[in-house]
Amino acid sequence: MAPALQLLHREDFETRTLRALVGGAAVGVLAALAARANLPLNPGFAVVAAALAGARPKPGTQALMWVGLPLLAALPYLFQADAPVPQALSGALAAAMVCWLGQGGERVGPPSQVAAGAVASGLLVPVGLYVQQVLEARFFPTGGLLGALVGHTAVALFWSVGTLASHVTVHGDAVESRGGTLEEQVSGEAKTLLVRTRELYRQCRTVALKMRPGAGRNELVGVLQKMTGEAFTLAETHAELEAQLSAVAPQDVQKQVEDLRTRAQATGDAVARRQLELAASSLGEELNRLNLLASKRERLLAQLHAQVALLERARVSLVGVAGSEAGAKGAQAAHLAQRLAALGQENPAPAGEESPASPTASVTRLRA
Repeated sequence: MAPALQLLHREDFETRTLRALVGGAAVGVLAALAARANLPLNPGFAVVAAALAGARPKPGTQALMWVGLPLLAALPYLFQADAPVPQALSGALAAAMVCWLGQGGERVGPPSQVAAGAVASGLLVPVGLYVQQVLEARFFPTGGLLGALVGHTAVALFWSVGTLASHVTVHGDAVESRGGTLEEQVSGEAKTLLVRTRELYRQCRTVALKMRPGAGRNELVGVLQKMTGEAFTLAETHAELEAQLSAVAPQDVQKQVEDLRTRAQATGDAVARRQLELAASSLGEELNRLNLLASKRERLLAQLHAQVALLERARVSLVGVAGSEAGAKGAQAAHLAQRLAALGQENPAPAGEESPASPTASVTRLRA
């Protein structure tokens, strides 16, 4: 299967870019004021300001970020290298700090993503400096505040775009990539089950790919992908229902229904009573719909538990087959694929259908 690119924490990147632009614009204003006093300001400072403005330090590392980032970014300027080498190295070091500890929240950037963001930012800073020179030469030959503002903001923009590399990850499997995307959308027990599903899928796929290549192994991998994809679909639907239910509190709707009914009984006007009763009836229908959604959410969670149990059973079966002498035979892989496909048929009905049996009964049957 072809590798799949996945963009992580897109909102954090967008927020950082906007803040970085503000930092670059602030340096542009300072550069314009410094130019009037015949004190040229190095455009590389726009990178440092963009990094400081865009960084959202992990709790407990604020002092390290605010002090360490400027000092680290200033080191390349001590070696007297020709431009744009110091600016590029400064941008790379600043990006490394931001991608490591300044992503926002409790997250810490993994080494591979930190390195990717640092390299990409370091390469794009010279491009930003070139764009600044072109803009100033073509549109703002006399300098001024607007020219400095636009030019330094452009440098900050290119630096921030480079940090996008720290948000991109490559998956060799599209199914696992989908699971990584869903982890940002779900929460609570569903997220725990989703993480477990991804772990089980990786384990099962690793064991399956150790078998002898052939139609049997391909069929087995396909069944594992189908089972995992169904679990992801359940988690995704559960997240959508969770978002709908979190937007409206059933207790508030129930209270409104009771208040309308009380007012309807207390009023002496027949028309007003009828209007209040209709309003209470309409809200009552909405409350019934919310209760149905809550029940559906519980069923989805139970079905997700059942699907994870299927993958657990698949993992045990795969380990047993891999440990036997027949583990490398294509016929053995094909037979296991058929067994797993048959197990998948025992799973509860899809989310949009009603199942005559309860989710608990389905789980019990799987474990029998």
